[in-house]
Amino acid sequence: MPIGPIVMSRRGMLKLSVGTAGALALAACGSGNNGASGATTLSWTTWNDHYLPEQLAAVKDQTGIAVSPALQDSDSQAYLKVKQSQGQWDTVSADALWVPKMNADGLTESFDIAEIDASKQLYAMARGLPFWKDGSKTMAYPFGWSSVQFTYDPKTVPSTPSSWEILTDPRMQGKVVAENQPIDLMAIAGLATGAKEPYNMTDDEIGRAKQFLGAAKPAFLKLVSQNDELVRALADGSAILAIANLGTDYRVKAAGGPELSVATPKEGTIGFIDGEQLVKGSPKRAEFMKFQNAMQQADWIAKNFIANGRPLFNEQAYKLLVDQGEQERADRLFYNKPEKALEMTLKGPAGNEQAYTDAFNEVFGA
Repeated sequence: MPIGPIVMSRRGMLKLSVGTAGALALAACGSGNNGASGATTLSWTTWNDHYLPEQLAAVKDQTGIAVSPALQDSDSQAYLKVKQSQGQWDTVSADALWVPKMNADGLTESFDIAEIDASKQLYAMARGLPFWKDGSKTMAYPFGWSSVQFTYDPKTVPSTPSSWEILTDPRMQGKVVAENQPIDLMAIAGLATGAKEPYNMTDDEIGRAKQFLGAAKPAFLKLVSQNDELVRALADGSAILAIANLGTDYRVKAAGGPELSVATPKEGTIGFIDGEQLVKGSPKRAEFMKFQNAMQQADWIAKNFIANGRPLFNEQAYKLLVDQGEQERADRLFYNKPEKALEMTLKGPAGNEQAYTDAFNEVFGA
């Protein structure tokens, strides 16, 4: 399951032109200090693989801190949520170069990672990610990483998907699923059409990427909000190929689906390093630290890895996985090689966010 020779792009912070606003889903999250049980409540916008339901219940019992996460489907949506409703969020999850973007735009604040005792359990490289450094502080607590590649059923996909061009094969019509992340799908289309910097494409490159997505559109069964929807589609056979994170094949098998294979397109791919941020101005800084310390303990991280597949940054959890007989799976998914996370073209904001968004909407909004 090679990641492939992909080069990490370290761009400066790029101006974000806001497109359409994401709908806010505060509901059960609440922004007050106390829930019905009297526990302190944190409002958190994140993805569903950043926690386990039983974990939230246990952490609440342990710390007195409650949270009912509001789900986001993309980094741009998370950015808009926090930007347009400051004072209503305490913590936000984000990928890679979106973290310094949010920090530079005053949406989040840096902190000393050593204040979270669980950080001692991290791989050393994760404690000092260069693009998250803010002097002696960090902009986010590192959680996990993954490249994005094809996960497919070798019995039904007509040919080995060694190129993004498989998405334009008429035989794939209605058989592909991917997460609904417009900027990242435009970046993938940029890679497919030879863009040098997929998150900073020229107008001509954006035009070629749009044309590629137009040709690929018939292949997509649907674009989903959370990656568990990808798993279900592959497990029930409604999709035979997904653009997905590492470990998706294990999750599909656990859900009763077929044995799947994984391939990295020859044109290269993108990847993420994600983490948890403290929203600037939140009155619950101390609660954020306490919550993260409880959530990031090795036993929970090991359980999350088994449930969700992609490698995580907690080294002590890797040792637990080895002790539990899961070393083969962990090593196959590069859990013990966190340095590979720095070889990827990292997700981030686009150089011309509006142009990317418009191009995507002109294809998939039609």
